[in-house]
Amino acid sequence: MADPDLAALEAEFANVTAERDANRNVPGKITAKDPMFLPIKYAEAYKRIRNRDDDSALCWKKYLAAIREDHPHASSGCWAWFQTSISKNLWDDRDFIYCITTDMTGREHVQFDWSDETHSRLASTVYKKLMDRHPTSSVEPCGDHWLKMGFQGPNFLTDAGRLGAVFVMLQMLYFIDTAPKLASTTFNESRPPGNRTFSWALWGSFCSTRTINAFNCKKLNKAINKEKDVMKVLNNFYIGVWAQLFTKWCSKETREEMHDFNSLKQEMEEWVMTKPDAVLKKASQAMAESFDTKKIVKTDGPPLLFTDLEEESKKKKSNAEEN
Repeated sequence: MADPDLAALEAEFANVTAERDANRNVPGKITAKDPMFLPIKYAEAYKRIRNRDDDSALCWKKYLAAIREDHPHASSGCWAWFQTSISKNLWDDRDFIYCITTDMTGREHVQFDWSDETHSRLASTVYKKLMDRHPTSSVEPCGDHWLKMGFQGPNFLTDAGRLGAVFVMLQMLYFIDTAPKLASTTFNESRPPGNRTFSWALWGSFCSTRTINAFNCKKLNKAINKEKDVMKVLNNFYIGVWAQLFTKWCSKETREEMHDFNSLKQEMEEWVMTKPDAVLKKASQAMAESFDTKKIVKTDGPPLLFTDLEEESKKKKSNAEEN
């Protein structure tokens, strides 16, 4: 982000409707864009997706019903036999998480759909907040612009879809809205000419995967019962993983992404599984107004051996055309 303080951008987003109405069809002014790309707040996006109740493939309850048909003994709750230590009044929220994520078996779940208004607004808001784009501008579903966010290809679903793109994007938006200092610092440092360039979106997907693994292994049940909010605990845990990962990354004397990130994976996986309380404590620190990213980011140290994903994509296209 060009501006590490997101307050100005948030204010701009809040005034989108008023600006759109005032400038509609006025020569020389930015006119209203497709409502499919208007910005959306995290709370609204989550509420729309969580409370959806129709017959479409985007309704999570459709997958819950299928699971119950396959497992008739689960009539008292999708994962009653798996996560019974979660308070019973939270079982619906628990099942919702399961139905918007997948696993190595390719379990059926809610797929991200660009033709859906909530989904498109969710993804485009994440992109525009990070890239400082005008709130009403459109965002193409595929293109090299996603590489600038740190995805490995022009279709962000290739990376985010491995776990569940709806869940991954919800966590990214929560991160940007709730821990803006850390979100902006990590993103700024991830891109050239930063001294710690890395694939921001790919790391975000990694943090989401670690979060779901901890959840599935019942490491977060105590915190969930105390907070009485499944998604909030998962989102806060995600921020804690991000904070620790970035802190460890910045402390390394040499930082070549592919090699050093892989070396951090095992360490991070062990940490989140054995010290979930420490992860949530790290999140609380990162979300505090007094949080100082300068204590994490240092200006010294050698630059990374960084591969510009966008340039690599252009080279591949050029070589393909020549051949």
